[in-house]
Amino acid sequence: MVTVRKVRFALGFALATIASSSYAGQLSELASGEQLVKQLSAIKSIHAKFRQWVQDAKQASLQDVTGTMWVQKPGQFRWDTDNPYPQSIIADGEFVWIYDEDLEQATQQKLDKHVGNTPALLLTGDPALLAESFLISAYLYDETGEWRFDLKPKAEGALFELLRVNFKDGKLLDMYLEDALGQTTKIEFSAAVVNKPIKKEIFTFSPPANVDVIKDF
Repeated sequence: MVTVRKVRFALGFALATIASSSYAGQLSELASGEQLVKQLSAIKSIHAKFRQWVQDAKQASLQDVTGTMWVQKPGQFRWDTDNPYPQSIIADGEFVWIYDEDLEQATQQKLDKHVGNTPALLLTGDPALLAESFLISAYLYDETGEWRFDLKPKAEGALFELLRVNFKDGKLLDMYLEDALGQTTKIEFSAAVVNKPIKKEIFTFSPPANVDVIKDF
């Protein structure tokens, strides 16, 4: 159980089945970064359903959950996981709350604004800064028109070794994370609503009276 909860926070976010069709070829690193910035800059907010799978290095299932996410620039996101292990991860741009309803516990932390440690910030941060932190490769698939981006952190100590993101027609399809131990997280998005204003209350959290609050900063 502890392993699954840590995986959820590492996400958070976090990510998705990779298309198997042939691709036109790999872009240069500079062109890859420019194309990723183009895709991300067009997204101001997203509200979507998700399904998340987590596997260990031997491909044994650790988690298969569904939920709802909201992201809005700059730095705001919310990640609600459904039963049987309801959990909410809520960031207002400065702090992030991890609320475990079944444990009656909420943890407040300073939002780490480094994408390598908080992958959700890929969608809510400044895309122009990504090349400073990642080696970026881009592929365009001929058959589907999908873009695939592979991001590998330049710095040591990141929560993942590979972050993979797929887009089609400007829409986020899925994401994939792989850590140093070979554990993978795949997230597939559906019913996405893009660039519609999201109410401020979505990114605000007040712990219920019966909840233990831990301040980790």
